[in-house]
Amino acid sequence: MPTEVIGAKQLSKALKAFTPDLAKEMRKELANLLKPIVKDARGFIPSDAPLSGWGKTSENARFPEWDSRAAKAGIGYKTSPSKPNRQGFRALARIVNVSAAGTIYETAGRVHPNGREQNPIVKNYRYGGTQRGSDKRLSQSSNPGAGNMFIEAINQYGEIVDASNQTGAGRRTRKMRGRAIFRAWKEDGGRTNGAVLQAIDNAKLRFYKEIMKGR
Repeated sequence: MPTEVIGAKQLSKALKAFTPDLAKEMRKELANLLKPIVKDARGFIPSDAPLSGWGKTSENARFPEWDSRAAKAGIGYKTSPSKPNRQGFRALARIVNVSAAGTIYETAGRVHPNGREQNPIVKNYRYGGTQRGSDKRLSQSSNPGAGNMFIEAINQYGEIVDASNQTGAGRRTRKMRGRAIFRAWKEDGGRTNGAVLQAIDNAKLRFYKEIMKGR
């Protein structure tokens, strides 16, 4: 969940180089603003596995094991510049989810509300016979309704909400939709987003004042 600022990397470098105390103050202020959202988002992670069998350990499982504590702990914040996105923007403040299972809970069904289409059966030209296709965009399950069943089970714990346009600006995108972080962001109503941007603007103004004093 990023709050994007043009020149984020340059601002961060300048603060560290010329006003390190101000840099620390800004990061601390941003952290304090994001902590309540993180706490709320963690509260939306279910204590039990959303789907029967998801919490069972298997050495051969390709699907990440469900662990409620790890999924909650995986939600956190960062106040250092992110890598640039496709448009070249960086984020000075963002909420992240580093848990694989937690990310699945957050986003399952966001692109395909009824589950991904099943891979078709195709010929195996190397060994003969047939096999299920390997298109990673499609489901590998032999059950054509597996994806839909999985998403319906998760929706019993929390449905996807749309958290875009919380400040009345910006374009709508499905990347701003989810069950935990994005639900918390939606319920915040844009207050934290505005406060974060204001904190960064205040840091910029203070930085310029400090630089002018040194001339």
